Order: sequence, then C-alpha cells, then structure tokens
Amino acid sequence: MAMALFEVGATLLGACIGSFLNVVIWRLQQEDPAKRSVGGRSHCPHCGALIRWFDNVPIVSWLLLRAKARCCHKPISSRYPLVEALTAGLFLLLALQQPYGNVLVQTPDGFAIATNAAVAFGLQAVFLSVLVALSFIDFDTRLLPDVLTIPGIWLGLVAGVWPGLAGELFAEPNTPRWASALVASVAGFLVGGGVTWAIRSVGTAIFRKEAMGFGDVKLMAMIGAVLGWQSALLTMFLGCLFGAVGGGLGVVLGRGNVIPFGPFLALGAVVCLFWRDAIVYVLFTAWPEWQSQNPAARWLVLGTSLVLLPLLFAVVRRARRAG
Repeated sequence: MAMALFEVGATLLGACIGSFLNVVIWRLQQEDPAKRSVGGRSHCPHCGALIRWFDNVPIVSWLLLRAKARCCHKPISSRYPLVEALTAGLFLLLALQQPYGNVLVQTPDGFAIATNAAVAFGLQAVFLSVLVALSFIDFDTRLLPDVLTIPGIWLGLVAGVWPGLAGELFAEPNTPRWASALVASVAGFLVGGGVTWAIRSVGTAIFRKEAMGFGDVKLMAMIGAVLGWQSALLTMFLGCLFGAVGGGLGVVLGRGNVIPFGPFLALGAVVCLFWRDAIVYVLFTAWPEWQSQNPAARWLVLGTSLVLLPLLFAVVRRARRAG
C-alpha cells in the first residue's frame, strides 16, 4: 500500500510539475523580457485574463473545458495536456524504476525513507523536468536557453557530490566517496560537452555552416554531469540514432530536413537513466555472444544493410532537394 501511494503521489506530482512546465515553455519563448518571468499567476495566452485555480487542474481542466478557454473561448492547444501527461508518465516511471535505489525501505515497523535515495529521486525528477521543457522549447524555437541548461549543469555537479548520481570514477580506500563521485560528475560534464563540441566543430568545418547549436553542447554537458561520462557517450549514440530515424521520417513525410537535435538527446538521456545497464549488456555481451553462436548472423547484418542503404540514399536525395 505504501509503494502504491508513493507511485500515485509521484504521478500526481508529475502532472502538477507538467502544468508548471507549460508556463516555463511558453514564457521563455516570449521576446519581451518582462514576459519571461516564470513567477506570478497563470494567465490566458490569448486575452491575458488570469486563469482561476479550478481551470488550471492538470489534464482534467482541459478536458472539462473542451479545449477552449473559459475567458475568451479561444482554443487551448493540446500541447498543454500532452506536457502534463508526459511529465506525469516520467515521474511514474521514475517511481517504478527508482534507478538510484528504493526510496521506501521495509522495516520491522513498516516503511522508512532512505535519505540518499529520496534525494536522488528528487534530483532525477528535476532533471527529467528540465529535459521536457528544453525539448519543447527546442521544437518551437531551435534554441536551448541558458536559463535551463546552465542551472542543469550545476544541478549535475551538486548531485555528483551528494548523493552521487553519476557514480564513482575511482574507489580508493583513503579517498572520500563524495570526492570520487564529484570527479565522476566532472568527467561526465567534460566528456558530454567535449565530445559534442568536437562533433559540432568537425561538422561545421565539413559543411561550412553551423552543424549543431552550442545549446546542444551545453545540454550534453548537463546530461554528462548528471549521468556520468559513460551515459553521456551512450546518450550521444542514442540521440544520433533517434535523430536519424526522426529526421529520415521527417524528410520522407515532407516535413523538411531541419530538425532540432535537443529532443533526441533528451530522449537518449531518459533511456540511459532507466535502461543503461540493459542496453550495455545487449550491445557488448548478448549481441557478440549471439553472433559467435550463429555464423549466419553476419549475413543477416549484411542483408539488413543492403535493404536500408537505398532508403538512406532516398532520404539524403530528398533532403538535398528540400534544402
């Protein structure tokens, strides 16, 4: 019962945080600096009227109002319940998986709260929230604002000290655990930001135009600081994979050949947070073992490549025409 209440509470909290993220996403895109503040009560983006509390209940209010503002009857974008539902789902997944460890520990008298795990849960929840906000802002503006990425980097470095979300880079008997964890976080920051900066520089030199925004560099530095250098590399790999699939579909469907990279990096970071160990096992243990036990595996890989190669050529050709 305690775990069920914890999971339900995490989901409801995620929906409320998602409602706040809608405010952050909308206000950080405003050109007027006076409108960028995330403080104060919510107001209608169409007529500016204050939104009453019973019209601001996550997801439920949107459904009851039938996607129209009570004040001016203008349509309310489905983006709002989507962000709320997405954040609620991520918080529920975090409560179910608890990558750092169980927040509630069973004792003879019932349940106790594990302090380190509780702190880790809170920091990971903030991390996921920042990723959601950055993703939607990048979709709209092709920008990743410093007001989110820079605090995110500091969040990762602080989380490296306690409780040590990035793990430990080395374990020496005479070295404090917090020092080893901080070094792991700094290493993740350097690897995440450094690798992305290198890719950006090489791509810019080759294509003679900016291949990747500097916001992506800071986003990867933030991800590395929170998750560690190994997860930073895996996030980059997954982000490129997801971006290639998403970009290819966008070109085939006629949506254009310019896509924001931030959401795909954020998706890669979420996958790493929850399933890094399973992915590493499949890539470096299960897959090589399967190949060694099945000599025909190389032909399967070759056949798949031959099928995908014409599709890749078609995507590149269409992208050039679109560009």
